[in-house]
Amino acid sequence: MPEEIGFSPEDQQFINRAVNFCQQMGKRAVLMLIGSRAAGFTDEWSDLDLCIIGDKRRLSDEDRRTYEQSWQLFVDRGDYEAHWSFFDEGDLREWLESYPDEMMWVVSTSQTLYGCSRTAEALKRDYCLHPPAIAESKLKWMFGKYYFSQRGPLAMAARNRVETSFIAVGNVIEYLCKMCCVAERHPYPYEKWLVEVAKQTRLGAMVYPMIQRAVSGLGVFLEPPSYSNWRDWAPVKELRGTLPIVQRGLKEIGWTCDWIDDPNGAYFDETARRPAP
Repeated sequence: MPEEIGFSPEDQQFINRAVNFCQQMGKRAVLMLIGSRAAGFTDEWSDLDLCIIGDKRRLSDEDRRTYEQSWQLFVDRGDYEAHWSFFDEGDLREWLESYPDEMMWVVSTSQTLYGCSRTAEALKRDYCLHPPAIAESKLKWMFGKYYFSQRGPLAMAARNRVETSFIAVGNVIEYLCKMCCVAERHPYPYEKWLVEVAKQTRLGAMVYPMIQRAVSGLGVFLEPPSYSNWRDWAPVKELRGTLPIVQRGLKEIGWTCDWIDDPNGAYFDETARRPAP
């Protein structure tokens, strides 16, 4: 069990329950700490998120029926602050073969608390990075989404569509941060930690100051100044200004794809034609 992570008596009691369940799930079963605590983002709001990986054939008949309905078995302590999810190892591997970013991030940042550490180590080794072709497919789609969001939709504030402009800012930041992760072939986390993880990347270090300035200037959407052009408003100027930095940064990281210099083409060739990869 990780020595640097402290658990309250209530948390430890729940962990002990999870250990007892893990012991029944086969020789390769493992109990892992996941989520914000495992990734080093612990704060006073952090839940105790656990994951048990094992053999579904060891489940009771009742648990097996529940598992087959949702392909996981979820157990909550009763206060929404501590829970575990059980996954069959084979089923989890099949899911990870589709390279789902958030689940890959959960697995790659997990810490083993009990059981067969080799199971966890193999999953983390096999699914901590996207293969180059998968990463490029994801990156191109996000690049098109990012480009589209920071063009037309950001202009809606000047047309008195304030709510739409706030949505546009969020979309630009979301896809920009996802690109920061995937550009290094790393999976991106769920939204709660997306910015925190992205700003630690090479591309993120380049664009994060501009994201900060854009967010700090959001008040301009609520009280637009009459003396300036909307293109000079901080959220618009800063987020649109990230484009050449993103293009240069992707090339510096090693991406030499033609679509980097043709964001409009990337959007219509990729993003507009299919759902998110």
